[in-house]
Amino acid sequence: MTRLTAHRPVFSGSVTQTALVAVFAAISLASNYAMIGIVNVKLMDTLVFLAAFLFGLRIGVGVAVVSWGVYGFINPYGADDLILLSFLVAGECFYAITGFALRRTSLERELPVEKKYPTRTAMVPAPLRTLRARIAIRLTSFRGFVTRLISYGRLSLLFGTAGLLSTLAYDVLTNFASWLFKTPSLYSALVIGLVTGAPFALVHEVSNLFFFATIAPATIIASRRLGHG
Repeated sequence: MTRLTAHRPVFSGSVTQTALVAVFAAISLASNYAMIGIVNVKLMDTLVFLAAFLFGLRIGVGVAVVSWGVYGFINPYGADDLILLSFLVAGECFYAITGFALRRTSLERELPVEKKYPTRTAMVPAPLRTLRARIAIRLTSFRGFVTRLISYGRLSLLFGTAGLLSTLAYDVLTNFASWLFKTPSLYSALVIGLVTGAPFALVHEVSNLFFFATIAPATIIASRRLGHG
């Protein structure tokens, strides 16, 4: 007797992961080139974070590597050398690690969900039932709005802080790498890199704080309501 068994496609998982990396990297690169005139203001970091949060560390790291692999060589400001590019990729992976780490916490319970609060009108006289129902609906809508607003505010603060800290780590690493072979010591490279790169780092950190506090939670909440996770 022959037993019929269903076989999953061998490469279905890898193909899906490759497609996700390609889509996120394409959006990242498109946004980078579109914002090329605004120095150190990019959506790439947020997209790497989102890729890791929504689909896992491997996807996030893949997006970071592919995005910088292309952007580092095809860039109007000039191509990066391999050593600096390796530090840039490593720094970009900080965002993937942060996104993956946050997803593995109890953060899922903080995501706003739609809740319906039942109203009891069966024992209310008919003339008053409609009025009470209307008031209950208004109060329910307002309560739901306030609940979602508070939850979104918490997420915004959390993601903004995570983005800021990740960007600080990225800027310290990459500014240090920029002077690694131009100074006599590692300490000098660190100090000079931090001082000379401070204005650019400040722009990078402020913009990422904004993107992580707004785009990241909105995207994750929308993804959850669409059924992902």
